[in-house]
Amino acid sequence: MDNVFKYFNGFFKGLTGLVLTVLGLGVAVQLVYPEGMFGMDAIGNVTNIIDSLGGGGFAGLVALCVLFGLLSNNK
Repeated sequence: MDNVFKYFNGFFKGLTGLVLTVLGLGVAVQLVYPEGMFGMDAIGNVTNIIDSLGGGGFAGLVALCVLFGLLSNNK
């Protein structure tokens, strides 16, 4: 049973790393080419997610800090 948890933990860590890498690449490409990668607005999507976390106020900041803490501890 321990091996199953280790397998899924490794899988989700790898998936999280991949998603964050693609997101970073999307933001970097959009800074160079304003039309973005494949016509997607990476910076606008990140801004919308942050705004939806508590209206972008204090609750959004706390949620963003919690998410950052969870993601930074998984590496």
